[in-house]
Amino acid sequence: MPTLYQDASKLLRAQGGRMTNQRRLILQILDSVSGHPTAEELCDLVNECDPSLNLSTVYRTLRWLESEGLVSTRRFLEDNRQERFDPALPSEHHHFMCSECKQVIEFDHPYVDEIRNQFEENSGSQVQNASLTFYGLCEECAEKKKET
Repeated sequence: MPTLYQDASKLLRAQGGRMTNQRRLILQILDSVSGHPTAEELCDLVNECDPSLNLSTVYRTLRWLESEGLVSTRRFLEDNRQERFDPALPSEHHHFMCSECKQVIEFDHPYVDEIRNQFEENSGSQVQNASLTFYGLCEECAEKKKET
């Protein structure tokens, strides 16, 4: 399966753009990081390798990736103003966010497809994509809460 870096490189070549060292670093780190980092978190990680890279470069790269469908932005309840960036996966997926530790768990479930199909059938609409997010306590935080 191609990586985000490979997909972006191919797209840049097709558009006549070039893969700068800064873009390469941002893409490689975004490819390797787990979870859904904010631009600021991504910038901090990138700065460990290249302290001269600034937040505006990270944002420009993320916005280009978003416009090309290679990443999507997510806003979780923790702070609706804070965007988290999610490399676009080949299939639609959904999220669970722990309200205690802020861990994000990705999942897919056939019931979501059933709900979408029923909605389309009943409304005559066509759903292009869906995003479902559950909020609660992850297993570890739920166990800690039981202990106290």
